[in-house]
Amino acid sequence: AWWQEHRPAAVQVPVADLSVTDLRDVEDVLDVDTLGLQEALARAIPAFGGKASHFSAFPHIDTYDIPYPKAFVIPIYYYHQFMVANGFFARVEALLADPNFKNDPAVREAELGKLRDDIRLAPLDATFAAALDEKLDADFPGVRLRFRSSTNAEDLGGFTGAGLYQSATGDPADPLNSYANAVRKVWSSVWRFRAFEEREYRSISHAEVGMAVLIHRSYPTEDASGVAITANIFDTLGVEPGFYINVQKGDTSVVLPPEGIVSDQFIYYFDMPGQPVVYLARSSLVAPGETVLTRGQLATLGEALTAIHLYFNPVYGPNTPEHFFGMDVEFKFDTPAGGGESQLVIKQARPYPGRGR
Repeated sequence: AWWQEHRPAAVQVPVADLSVTDLRDVEDVLDVDTLGLQEALARAIPAFGGKASHFSAFPHIDTYDIPYPKAFVIPIYYYHQFMVANGFFARVEALLADPNFKNDPAVREAELGKLRDDIRLAPLDATFAAALDEKLDADFPGVRLRFRSSTNAEDLGGFTGAGLYQSATGDPADPLNSYANAVRKVWSSVWRFRAFEEREYRSISHAEVGMAVLIHRSYPTEDASGVAITANIFDTLGVEPGFYINVQKGDTSVVLPPEGIVSDQFIYYFDMPGQPVVYLARSSLVAPGETVLTRGQLATLGEALTAIHLYFNPVYGPNTPEHFFGMDVEFKFDTPAGGGESQLVIKQARPYPGRGR
């Protein structure tokens, strides 16, 4: 009863754009030159989702060459086509009208689990499957890929939707993790119990949620991975600007680390003389006195974070005492297959925490 009384305002979800049917390279998702960034994002998110649309801004940042992986997007249209063709929307409609489903969380969790299982086994449209295979063979022949969720119900003003949906790995050498299975797994994650419950609480219409898929190479052996906020989250007044960075050695998660594992967490004062670093915690996976990132890697990351912050500032900023602005950025450092120095890769950028206008 308390939660219902203190329920937040309903989140308005952009109506899915089902007119876009091409498998689109990220360089062509946003028409920034004609529309400007804000309008370009507003038009892209209904077709390609929040994650893919914000990712697609990287090619347009001209103050710094943002290192992002080659990628393309399956638009929301194909999720909708799949759900209609296999009768899943009708099934969801029946569940939403069922009092047992509505009133009993155990029933909801069980029924949503069955729905996800069936989605993962249902056939893809033959024309879509052929077009996807052609695109993958041309751009990523034989490559292990990451299929990433991108809905029109995330990265919105006041609502990030972080962690609600799942990504999947597609490996042409592994029949159990085929590309087709990866697509269906991502689509099925719309109906995860935690995602459903969060949408219900925020008054988001389940029928209006559409799932696009952002696809790029996977990074199974990265040297370091982390999350950065392009503002000092401990100084919302902006007196001491800095970057909050949370980074760990290898592919160990900084969001849901194993019990007892701690990451490097610090504020990086990139714009101050000497670029000081104030550590809040030290990684338990490196030797005492060592850090996950070198000073050179930090400087490279700082340049990228600065460029991303400045590029999105006209849309989501500025940072003022009344309005905290920062971009939530996912990154990795990865050694190229042929060897050499570990390279920065930017994987995601979204407003933190879902700020918008």
